[in-house]
Amino acid sequence: MSKNNNIEDMSSQLITMVAAIQVEHKEMKQALEGMHQEQKEMKRVQQEMHHKIDEIETKAEEHHKEILDQLTAFKHDQDFIWEKTVRHEREIHAIKMKLS
Repeated sequence: MSKNNNIEDMSSQLITMVAAIQVEHKEMKQALEGMHQEQKEMKRVQQEMHHKIDEIETKAEEHHKEILDQLTAFKHDQDFIWEKTVRHEREIHAIKMKLS
């Protein structure tokens, strides 16, 4: 009878161990599913951030082009003003020479 009791005890221990393993397996499976959900959320956030970065880069490029266009216009204005100033200075000099 002690063999039967021993086998029953071992079976009972084995059943208890299997049940504990199943509980741990279920908990690990839930934890893994939670990590998968977190990973999906991180990917979504990353894609959102990438989209926003693209928008920011596009706006920065547009702003850069606007600034370059303005600088080009300023350069043209400056060249025009210099030419006009030189012409006026020559005319003033010519008038002074005639009056002298």
